[in-house]
Amino acid sequence: MYHVTHNCFDTNPHAISAIDLLQFVHGDNERFAQLFQLRGEQQPKMVSKKGKAIYYEIPQSEWLGEDVYFSLNTFKSYHRRSHDCVRLNALYTDLDCYKLEIDVNEARYQIDEMIANEEILTPNIIIYSGRGLQLIWLMEFMAYKPYLKLWLRMQEEIYKRFRHLNSDSKAKSVTQIFRLAGSISSRTSGVVRAEYLRDARYSIGEMKEFLLPELPSVKKDEKVVVLPSAEDDKKPEKNGVNHVLTEYSLNQARLKDFEKLFEIQPVVNRKTLLFNYAICAKALGMDDKLIERNLQIFNSKFYEPLPESRVRGAIHSVNQVAYKKTNATLIAELSITLEEQRQLTTIISKQVKKEREQKRKEAQRREKGVRPKEEYQADRKQVANDRLIALSRLMLEQPHLKNTELAELLSVHPRTISRMKCQLKNET
Repeated sequence: MYHVTHNCFDTNPHAISAIDLLQFVHGDNERFAQLFQLRGEQQPKMVSKKGKAIYYEIPQSEWLGEDVYFSLNTFKSYHRRSHDCVRLNALYTDLDCYKLEIDVNEARYQIDEMIANEEILTPNIIIYSGRGLQLIWLMEFMAYKPYLKLWLRMQEEIYKRFRHLNSDSKAKSVTQIFRLAGSISSRTSGVVRAEYLRDARYSIGEMKEFLLPELPSVKKDEKVVVLPSAEDDKKPEKNGVNHVLTEYSLNQARLKDFEKLFEIQPVVNRKTLLFNYAICAKALGMDDKLIERNLQIFNSKFYEPLPESRVRGAIHSVNQVAYKKTNATLIAELSITLEEQRQLTTIISKQVKKEREQKRKEAQRREKGVRPKEEYQADRKQVANDRLIALSRLMLEQPHLKNTELAELLSVHPRTISRMKCQLKNET
């Protein structure tokens, strides 16, 4: 049974304390949670407590010092080991966005965009860990043994969806620890802050349906082909399928791309193009006479047609071996440039596929009324300027006001008032 003392609305993030953070994640658990502190070259400090006893450790000053972490899952003993885990409390990811030179404000904006575009469900908690962000989705009761495989699959999917913000591949384990709200990050000397965005825990079915949707059903006699990555020839993971085509429709699309390539490519690799055309035609079920007739028509359009023997040789080769080529292989063999790929339908690289997906999502955002990033940032800058002007007037009219009083009047944190005063001082 879970219990929380706050009723936070989905659309209004609330800053939360260390005790609240532990309570939200661990609820009324009766097993062990752990606090962990790095202490330079000294042995790390650890304490594991049962149930609510872990909350009572927080008032001790050392647990609000530098580099303090807490365990996300619950264990049956003092040891935080995978095989000792009894309850999976949450799904999570650690975003080291600073390594891509993305600051936390920009990363947070992109997360809001993902939520608006239904690319991810709203996290219950966001931890501002210093230079990065840590996201937590609280889950209903998940016993370790029966749900571990499903939990790992969902963790992997969350990691993949945040790779553009440099999600940490190592932060997917059962024993994962995150920074504790109110503690200090030694890397930035800043206070770790946590926001609570959503009150209700996610059900297992709800999260599974969102993260691991079922593949479209197909007829038993209709083989399914997963479009491979354009970066390599590795077999795609079953859980990473983004787009599914039947073998028939895939080869139809490739034939059209070959014809388009003939029109747009200055220098065509004639032998390779005819050979791959024959592969797709054979896969579509055409007989040898029809394939030969089509290849002859295609060959006649070349600036210098190949001998008839080459056409027959291509047909003979595809009859001997069943060829299956990836997009990456076709792009390399036919020397298809990025600009040429942008004019094709199916034979495209991962980069071009990503460009098209971004354009599609951008159009969806505009339809839903989500403002462009530039407009959003301009509004935020305007709000900041307005607050700065308001602070300047308040300081002139009521110089006796303290930072806490100014913060209350302007609906900001007292530390923000200090930064704004420094900014005013530098401007003058």
